[in-house]
Amino acid sequence: MKHMSFQHKDIIVRVHTPLVVTRFVEKGQTHELVYANFIDIDSRVQAVFAQFHHSRKASDVSFSISHAPRIGETGYDKSYWSIKPNGKYKHQSQRENETFVTGLVASECVLERQKDSFAIFAWDGNIQQKLFWAIEAYYETPLLEEWTSYLFNQLVRDKWLVPLVVHDFTGEYRDLVAYELLVGEDVLDGYISSGIRSGRILLTEDDEKEAI
Repeated sequence: MKHMSFQHKDIIVRVHTPLVVTRFVEKGQTHELVYANFIDIDSRVQAVFAQFHHSRKASDVSFSISHAPRIGETGYDKSYWSIKPNGKYKHQSQRENETFVTGLVASECVLERQKDSFAIFAWDGNIQQKLFWAIEAYYETPLLEEWTSYLFNQLVRDKWLVPLVVHDFTGEYRDLVAYELLVGEDVLDGYISSGIRSGRILLTEDDEKEAI
């Protein structure tokens, strides 16, 4: 497990985190926070939540990820790397026992479709199935399940479906795969139309009748 921490003036707050998902922005070599869960005492969890309530620029807030040493552990890696928030987030907490509270922070693009952005999490690794479900639920583009593989490959090729970085610090989330879909219906419709014209995806006679 890792520590996720922030510093405000001379106060440092650390919480234990098993999982962080980030968006890697290569131009700035920056990790932007998409999703994180953590566990610690209630005051520390609430202090992390408070960072998302301040009306300050994202550039003014930064979280550090570092090794969380066990009691008595010495000689561990003291290096760290930074994560920057970007956009709006929502959070929730749940008490586990008298001592510990679990917390979750998620970008709004994880919870619902934004204008041209939606984060798709496949906790079981089946990202193509989750892509189909996401388009069916949040987009107007007509899509048959058997077309999903074609659409997935086209979107990844053209970088409209971009992998997010999963940081699994405990091994509990080894199957998790996450992508961010960065298009609206106009682009999705274009891929479907092109696929039908080229014969890379097929409409059966029954499908054509349903479309009519």
